[in-house]
Amino acid sequence: MMKLKPTKNLMTAIGLLIAFSAQAQTWEIGNQVMTFTDPSRGNRQIETQIFYPADVAGTNVALGSPSDQKYPVLVFGHDQDVPYTDYFYIWNKFARYGFICAFPTTEMGANPNIEEYAKDLAFVAQQFNIMRFTPGSFYYKRHNSKSCLIGHGTGGSAAIIGMQYYSATTLVALTPTETTPSAISAATLVTKPTVIFSGDEDCVAPLSTNQEPMFNNIDSDCKTLVNFFEAAHCHFSMNGVVCSNTEVLCQGTPSTFQQTCTFTNYLLISFLRYYLKSNAPALDKFEWKLQNKTNIWSYIFACNVMARVGDEDESMDAPEELEMSLYPNPVKKTQSMKMSINSETASKATLYISNTMGQVVLKNDIEIEEMENEFVLPVEELRSGYYMLSVVTETERMSKPLIIQ
Repeated sequence: MMKLKPTKNLMTAIGLLIAFSAQAQTWEIGNQVMTFTDPSRGNRQIETQIFYPADVAGTNVALGSPSDQKYPVLVFGHDQDVPYTDYFYIWNKFARYGFICAFPTTEMGANPNIEEYAKDLAFVAQQFNIMRFTPGSFYYKRHNSKSCLIGHGTGGSAAIIGMQYYSATTLVALTPTETTPSAISAATLVTKPTVIFSGDEDCVAPLSTNQEPMFNNIDSDCKTLVNFFEAAHCHFSMNGVVCSNTEVLCQGTPSTFQQTCTFTNYLLISFLRYYLKSNAPALDKFEWKLQNKTNIWSYIFACNVMARVGDEDESMDAPEELEMSLYPNPVKKTQSMKMSINSETASKATLYISNTMGQVVLKNDIEIEEMENEFVLPVEELRSGYYMLSVVTETERMSKPLIIQ
């Protein structure tokens, strides 16, 4: 926890400290529930929980500004009996950084129909592509046409199988489990860029009989296999109760999951920025990250030169070096406000809070560690009103409006 002290002398804030940075935009999270109807399967109803970038957090609030900003879609498949809420770490990361995250909630029973669930994932991805051309749709002209089928466990296998029904831009599978129909066989039909994750301590879906043959069968010019050391199957669902109970039965070790979730996001943000947001340097950053932490994972990165095609056209895409969010915001003086910072490297920084007159009312030097950081801001020491909070390092700055009620 960090304790901030008011500065003794008010000073005029330099414009650089309080200006918005267009390149560093992040969003709050909007949410909604949509039910898609598939007439080809007897009007099958596919209820889907959706989390998306928004200027103000809330249910059915408007998509994030500017009004012409377009976002890619991640369609996520849950593991057997695992609710979408156990994947909070996915949407809490990616919705804030400009991705629409859709979680179909069908096939939640103990014996899911994997073929039907694969078709559900594909159908939802297809519907987003249709809605971007449909006047009156919530996502009209707000989806950039690029999508990823992604899932965990049996949901990861459904994502692999689903690629034959809708050829999404990319595929991501978190410890996918061999299923009926066979995800290993279906992998031969996958030609799009793919990342598969596995865990050394996964007793539910061991690497040698599940992810490894799937990876070998994928026919893509760019595919990656990442095997986390000391990671269990249920780490990828935040050690959800149902999943963890299953893992105990096969004598797995569902211990701490925070590192697995953090590093999954750490790697995926670069991979998905390249293929879904046309962020040209991001694939090189993805490869650099793989090479930089071989004490945490082993990997196979097979990506030829022809796969490295992209235009850096996402001017509103947040830089990877420093990412910041405030919550809750607005905040009441009786509440605690938290500041979350995700950083590629450890660094020293200075935090400023300026009022509407440009005066710095709080200032503090902070230490930013690599990856996730969380600080508590003493908003009770400030008057109600509007402020600008800025974090400045030697190479970067990020600013956010702050409202105290």
